[in-house]
Amino acid sequence: MSSDPLFGWDLTFKTIERDVKQKSDIVIAFIHWNLTKRGFRNIGIGDEHTLTGNEVKSELLPTGWNESDKYTLRYVFEEKLYIVHGLKSDGNLIVNLMRSEDLAVSNLAIKIEETVQETMGSIDKLLPGYKELMHNIKRDLIDTIIDRPTTTAQTQTAQTIPGTPNIRNPSNNEPPRFYSGVPPGNLWDLPPNDVRNVGRSDLDPFAAPGAGGGMIFNPFSPGRDIENPGLGIPGGLPRGAVPPGARFDPFGPPGVGVPPGRRPPPPDSDHFPPPGFNDHMFM
Repeated sequence: MSSDPLFGWDLTFKTIERDVKQKSDIVIAFIHWNLTKRGFRNIGIGDEHTLTGNEVKSELLPTGWNESDKYTLRYVFEEKLYIVHGLKSDGNLIVNLMRSEDLAVSNLAIKIEETVQETMGSIDKLLPGYKELMHNIKRDLIDTIIDRPTTTAQTQTAQTIPGTPNIRNPSNNEPPRFYSGVPPGNLWDLPPNDVRNVGRSDLDPFAAPGAGGGMIFNPFSPGRDIENPGLGIPGGLPRGAVPPGARFDPFGPPGVGVPPGRRPPPPDSDHFPPPGFNDHMFM
């Protein structure tokens, strides 16, 4: 291989010399030549993102490569499709090289008037700063993308970590768990066979205790914790009736408890006036 860094440029320029219409064409031709030096082969124009396998590979620029207001060239490198897009904007030529497989993109912006001096002649007249341009094309446009590993989109799936329950596995046959804020008991019993009996015990005022029905409230029923009122308050208040630390006027003399073996009276049981007190308040 020749050690001349410009080997092959003169031949490339001769093949497109008559097609050059503007200075940006020189830049695109120079980029094309750098791509072919690295092993890229042109397969035509356009931005089709798939390969049919019947494309003809060439080191030459295809017919009509500069007939549009923007440049779109297709290349193959290592059996992967690459597309060059060139667009002029505010005196700059913005060039993108995209790998179609994973949409990886490299880009390069070139100031046209400062880079291209002539459209005819030797490389020194066309591109006085061609060495710097070659370096930028190699570093920013080519190496940036071909040295980047190809990535493919993968579907994310739930993974089960050993030792942990798989909460996303629909095949888990464990029955659902419910929490209602109360301990499960009769709430989970099946309803009676005759659905007409559902709620019938609630209509019976004298339903048996513990049967889930009845209309008469008994604060001293066996289900209530009268023997342990909590917080040591006389009068038999249920646990939690008075928040801890709150000021509270008990329903009886402090320190007076319920005699052993006797049921505590209901709260504030002053049904009769004190001895010697008569203000006609109690009828």
